[in-house]
Amino acid sequence: MFKGKKTYLIPIISFALVMLIGAVLLTIPSFNNINISFADALYTSVSGVTTTGLLKGNMIAQFNFGGQLVFAILMEIGALGFVIFVSYFWSIRNKKISMSDAMVINDSLSGDNTGSIKEHTLFIGKLVLIIQLAGTILLAIRFVPLLGFFEGLWYSIFHVISAFSNTGVDLFGENGIRVFVNDFYVQIVLILLMVAGSFGVFAIEDIKNTKKFSKFKLQTKIIIVGTIFMLVVPTILLKLIQPEISLTNGLFLTAARSTGFDILDISKFNSAAQVIIMVIMFIGSSPASTGGGVKLVTMAVIISTLISTLKGKEETIIFWRKIPNYTVRMAFTIFILFSVSIFIALILFMNYNNIGIEKVLFDCISAISNTGFSLVSPNELNSVGSLVLIALMYIGRIGPLSLVLVFVNKDNKEKFVEYPEEKVIL
Repeated sequence: MFKGKKTYLIPIISFALVMLIGAVLLTIPSFNNINISFADALYTSVSGVTTTGLLKGNMIAQFNFGGQLVFAILMEIGALGFVIFVSYFWSIRNKKISMSDAMVINDSLSGDNTGSIKEHTLFIGKLVLIIQLAGTILLAIRFVPLLGFFEGLWYSIFHVISAFSNTGVDLFGENGIRVFVNDFYVQIVLILLMVAGSFGVFAIEDIKNTKKFSKFKLQTKIIIVGTIFMLVVPTILLKLIQPEISLTNGLFLTAARSTGFDILDISKFNSAAQVIIMVIMFIGSSPASTGGGVKLVTMAVIISTLISTLKGKEETIIFWRKIPNYTVRMAFTIFILFSVSIFIALILFMNYNNIGIEKVLFDCISAISNTGFSLVSPNELNSVGSLVLIALMYIGRIGPLSLVLVFVNKDNKEKFVEYPEEKVIL
């Protein structure tokens, strides 16, 4: 059954191994301020590697510097993607890569050809280093005077990784990042880091190399327009529905749609505002980014297909370019698999946890989109609920399509068969 499935098995198995290793490390007593069970350590490790940020309790109360460092490394690995992480070190050491390995890495990078793997991975490494170094300096300007040099520097490094990886875990205790609810400077720095992480490295590379919108690749154009739309429209809607929040706070929450930094208490929002947050979490970020969700490009293809269908057109057109039918089918497949995963998880969650459906749905979407916003208190979550969220975080990180394709056997003979066409009534 698994013959010829290397492309899909490598990220699936690799992420699982990193999660298990992370869980073991997080159970080391010298890394903890208070005792932690393996189940809770696994939950924390999965949350870090999948860059979700759902925790039972707060980071600073549970882990000392050693535990925080382990979690920061897990976030970094999850952000870059394990395959990208490994391929980068292969590249800088100039090791030879077999053709089969090149195909696996190229699939994970969503690149155009196997010959550009080294250039892509080196660009990723340099880009991440530059962004995180700049972010650390900018946050240190505020954190070092506030916390002292060493603690302020560590807090700057940790929160840069957390923001850029779109994880959303902080070290500020019970109140979390809300201590900066009125701090414009810190919020803007974190917004820039979150947007940079969710934008997608290859879109950034295309902008760097091309520098002219009309010459950008179609995917880059979709990401630029989609990102602006996803930042502006939800911010305005949240401000209209929750007029007491500032535009800066609204923009922060919108930018955190794949991060989970809750600058405000979302549980106190009305249902309409929570629905908006669920929608933007579900859509998520861009392909080849540190964020999750069904992705902006996927939703752009689906919406464009719906518009084309309503106009009576047979083809999906975006920016005067025809989208291949295979891509359209893939977009709808990803959307449906995400939706079905949430539906199944919702049933399991509701059956074993006596929690309101709105809160459960919110947390299920947050988990599979690797966001980290939560309406469910850790005290309300039993072992089954924890397992459901772990499964959703894992599925969201590796992609439900990759998981399904492992168990689907392709019949190569099918491509030589053409079936007769017959219309049905819809």
